[in-house]
Amino acid sequence: MVSAPSPAEIERALERAWDLIDDGQARRVAGLLRPLLARGVRDPADEADLHHLLGVACEELGDRAGMAAEWLETLRLDRASDGPRELGDAELAAAVDDALDELPDEIVERLANVPIIADERPSADLVRDGTDPRLLGLFHGLPLGQESQLGPAYAGTIHLFWRNLERESADAGELREQIRVTVLHETAHFVGLDEDDLHRLGLD
Repeated sequence: MVSAPSPAEIERALERAWDLIDDGQARRVAGLLRPLLARGVRDPADEADLHHLLGVACEELGDRAGMAAEWLETLRLDRASDGPRELGDAELAAAVDDALDELPDEIVERLANVPIIADERPSADLVRDGTDPRLLGLFHGLPLGQESQLGPAYAGTIHLFWRNLERESADAGELREQIRVTVLHETAHFVGLDEDDLHRLGLD
């Protein structure tokens, strides 16, 4: 009988898979990770990691159907592994307000038409449309200047995915910092900065 892969074996395979993707060899990822899944992964968190990385490989290969299937499974497994919340609604809102306090008044005024919504994770519909289920935040809409041509209704929305932010944080203090960076990151998209600008500002 084939034994389930150990956590160390899974970790090595995930590291190797990321290296393959970085080297432009995403086609080899399925052959590395699927045999581990076939052996029966004991920890749902490890299983979710494997499906997530298979989805990343599919994305690299332009396989949208495969990507959606892997990422929907990631979403299901991540939801099944949820524990107690790190921050309550009031604490989360306070962390967002602290981040907004760092912005110039002019930007804050323009954000009045941009709701900031805290969701647990991207919805299944967003994932089917190509959104990574482990995304930390998302600006959905038209950047500043473009939306003025169509009116405030087209200004867009900033989403914070707090379960994913928790996943990336070791404690409540680190979570507040992750919220800060994500709010500033998505606000930067709202004002029209690209990924190179975000990297230069340390917001990627």
